[in-house]
Amino acid sequence: MSSPELVAEALTERILSLELTPGTPLREIALAETYACSRRTAREALLQLARAGLVSHERNRGAVVRTFTPEDISDLYRVRRTLEGQGAASCIAAPLAQLQTVDQAYERLAASARSGQDTVEHALMDLRFHAAVIALIGSTRIDSFFEQIAVEMAYAIRLIQHDEVAERVSEAEVLRDHARIRDAVLARNPLEAQRAVLAHIEENEPRLLRVIRAG
Repeated sequence: MSSPELVAEALTERILSLELTPGTPLREIALAETYACSRRTAREALLQLARAGLVSHERNRGAVVRTFTPEDISDLYRVRRTLEGQGAASCIAAPLAQLQTVDQAYERLAASARSGQDTVEHALMDLRFHAAVIALIGSTRIDSFFEQIAVEMAYAIRLIQHDEVAERVSEAEVLRDHARIRDAVLARNPLEAQRAVLAHIEENEPRLLRVIRAG
């Protein structure tokens, strides 16, 4: 595994699968041995993950798997309220093809929930559903901005999903809010779509805060 991109991809999978838990040290020498690469390649991979929001560099500890702070969560969900709320409002005038993309993203999310809720695939399908709602705005620049925080957001979603599985939250409950958002979008009902988006966020932001505070 010779390139920083391949090492970063392998580490991303391990972090999102929660094999590497928040706060786990990521030593360049150990990574170089694990992935048969140079320390420079390992260092560049860690820098890529830091830019993606999965790794942080701490004084006297070096690189570690990112641990979210309450402020981090507040910022992420502030972005989601703004962008998803605007996306939901845009359903009234969005092209039919974009509404169908939301519907298709929901179906893929539902299929992933049925096959296993505590998986990286499920988190990515969840993320893509919300990205499809944001895409209703019709702005490539906004889509690109959300893509910049997508991996970080997927990590947050993984922590939520892992907690839901631990608390035995049913598949129906997991999909309930998403179905409500999808149905309102397809009905071109902007007020109901916005309510559904905000209700989903108001439920999940406190859950994630509880998870990170519990360590």
